[in-house]
Amino acid sequence: MKKNVTLPLALICIMVMDGFSQNNSNSKELVFQPGAKDGKDAWVQYVEGLPVHAARNFGDVDQLIAESWTFYGLGGTTGQIRGLLDFTGLHQIPQGTKVNYAYLSLYGVPTSSANDRGNQGANACYLQRITSPWQEHTVSWNNQPGITPANQVTIPASGEVVWNYHVIDLNITRLVQDIINLPPAKRYGFCIRLQNNNYYRSMLFASSDHADSTRHPKLRISLSDEKPLTAAGIAALTPARTGTMKQGISAVSKADLDAHQLNIVYALVKDGKTTLEILSSKGKLLRSYKLEGTKGRHVFTTELDADILKETTATLKITQGKTAILLPFLDE
Repeated sequence: MKKNVTLPLALICIMVMDGFSQNNSNSKELVFQPGAKDGKDAWVQYVEGLPVHAARNFGDVDQLIAESWTFYGLGGTTGQIRGLLDFTGLHQIPQGTKVNYAYLSLYGVPTSSANDRGNQGANACYLQRITSPWQEHTVSWNNQPGITPANQVTIPASGEVVWNYHVIDLNITRLVQDIINLPPAKRYGFCIRLQNNNYYRSMLFASSDHADSTRHPKLRISLSDEKPLTAAGIAALTPARTGTMKQGISAVSKADLDAHQLNIVYALVKDGKTTLEILSSKGKLLRSYKLEGTKGRHVFTTELDADILKETTATLKITQGKTAILLPFLDE
């Protein structure tokens, strides 16, 4: 019997879809990765002492930020930022359709005019379901939508990775199922917020407005055949183009838990010190390994001991320089 440490990992170098694609197999995998035209995301900001910020809209920015910081340079004191994200293509899926899996990928940025500090502090975040309407170009801190912690998912802390922190195939199956169980008019998307709002913490990802389309937020889901999409629903979400991601690191990971073995095939686009970390669901470092860091394709195999196998969920983090990817692994 297969035992999942988390849920399956797809190839990091995957076909990029602008909006939607559908796999013609029985599994019905859908991929949503909208750009600026069809994407819906924003951040909301509050700064103590500067109430004007709480009324501002940040719907055309190229990043999603979760932050708690001080803003003395602006004339305020402390403040917070939360990110809002909605894949409106989910509205086309019939209510109650069974979601076999749902994976969210968020891609870091190499630089930021909005936050030149990058990822900082103990910045683990929650991804939570939004429970009330919001509009990309009018939402602000003052009128931000409600959220619920039900089936919330942890976005692990970035550690020492300041830039290009990528979270790949984050398992959000229960969250998406909660959304699909609602009528389409009550599907409002996700909120990214810090788990701890003490200041000097920040997390940055690219939004659908980012100039690099390979960094746009991506959601891929598999649906059962019980309630297939209508032809009209599929036609409304036809992809505009395809391409290949170039994030610096790509990886495929599979584990044989019966044999206590982990196998990773990874590729690097440049030379540099490269490490693999196995993290618990709460971000605790379980194991760290030095990987071959030369440009090209490599294979890494290691034994999984009892301390790791007792974890109900775990994730892998591969880091080279200021670039990192976070990914789950599957018992095959």
